[in-house]
Amino acid sequence: MNIFIAGGGRIGFHLTRLVCNEKHEVTLIETDPLKVEQVDYALDCRTVRGSAASVGLLQDLGADEADIFVSVTGNDEINLIAASAAKGLGAKQTVARVDNSTYFESNILYETLFGIDYVLSPDALTALEIAHYVESPGVVSAADFGRGNVLMRQMRIVATPNAGTRALKNLKLPPGTLAGVVVREGNAFIPNGETVIEPGDTVAFIGDKDGMAKVQKLFKGSTPATEKVVIMGGSTIGLHLAQVLENRQPSVKLMEWNMARCNAIAPRLKKTKVVCRDASSRDALEQEHVGGADMFIAATSDDERNIMACLLAKEVGVPTAISVVNQPDFASLVGKLGIDHAVTPRVSVANRVLRMIHHRAVSAMGVSEDGAIEMLEYDVSPKSPIIGKPLRDVRFPKQVLVGGIVRGEKVIVPRGEDALEAGDTVLVIANAKSIEAVEKLIHR
Repeated sequence: MNIFIAGGGRIGFHLTRLVCNEKHEVTLIETDPLKVEQVDYALDCRTVRGSAASVGLLQDLGADEADIFVSVTGNDEINLIAASAAKGLGAKQTVARVDNSTYFESNILYETLFGIDYVLSPDALTALEIAHYVESPGVVSAADFGRGNVLMRQMRIVATPNAGTRALKNLKLPPGTLAGVVVREGNAFIPNGETVIEPGDTVAFIGDKDGMAKVQKLFKGSTPATEKVVIMGGSTIGLHLAQVLENRQPSVKLMEWNMARCNAIAPRLKKTKVVCRDASSRDALEQEHVGGADMFIAATSDDERNIMACLLAKEVGVPTAISVVNQPDFASLVGKLGIDHAVTPRVSVANRVLRMIHHRAVSAMGVSEDGAIEMLEYDVSPKSPIIGKPLRDVRFPKQVLVGGIVRGEKVIVPRGEDALEAGDTVLVIANAKSIEAVEKLIHR
């Protein structure tokens, strides 16, 4: 695909790296010469210094032939203008990142006025991701495939039945389930029979509904319901998260140290208790009885403050702590410090854009921080060269696993002797660099 990305900041760089790994034709536009140099040095793509809001520049670069144009600079207005201009020139799909709530709270209106296909807010997507985690503690992410018949649950392992370092081949997983991806200390890989799952790993399990319920109990243990939630920070993420949770949770408290910000957000919240206190202070946490909460979420724009507040919250007795982390290098450290989960805005945006890029896939999701492994769902073409062949005889690229087959209403967790049929829906787990080869096998 021909992909244009405007903005070489954290989100733009991360997204560019993901699509470059998939061997797409990528053009990155950035005004800052240092960022241009950084991308040019690290990634295999065309880099251009200039403003993406310039129609003349977009014409010269051939943006009219873009399959998807994504503008993720730090300026909302430039993103809206650039995405609108690219659409007007002929780009097939356009996406604009916005941070100002004025734009994304009326995103349908702006999409209509400017002709933009999608207006995305990193903060709103991050808040939704955290809300999902609050509702299902320990489940880092979730997706349904095969019209809801195949479930994927990415879990942080707490309990493990691997006593005595038993390998997966000797571990009896519930029928109809398998371990698809393991993330260990920031590195993602597809496990084999010799792999031993360890506490602290994040594992993506795939299976049918009955099997997945048993897997969650087996590896995650029983988790008490989340009833009391404390949020640190009246940022856009904190506000959106409180708005989502206050209709789902019995008790939500938001702690914000700035009185002006407290006065601004309090009228926008119906049930959430807003407290003007510094949640990165141990005294404030103890005086507000935060230790009695089920979950603490640090959602300010300051990574260091978020991490320290989570550690203090764990010390005063909160069982589960979540930190928003913007700095890429910090994300992999959070688990090592004892914090239960980290959410990164750039990953939330990148995963949403990846779903758009994989237009032939029903769903697509990067399951690792660096996007090294993805899950893709395909409808098997009648012209596919692998129809009727046992999977063990198909020469898939390395680091590729067929995770599930849906045939009518039947769900198959495949073995080597199983074969694909025309019209099947197949879930493939693959290294990003192997996706192009996989698509040719399934669609040709």
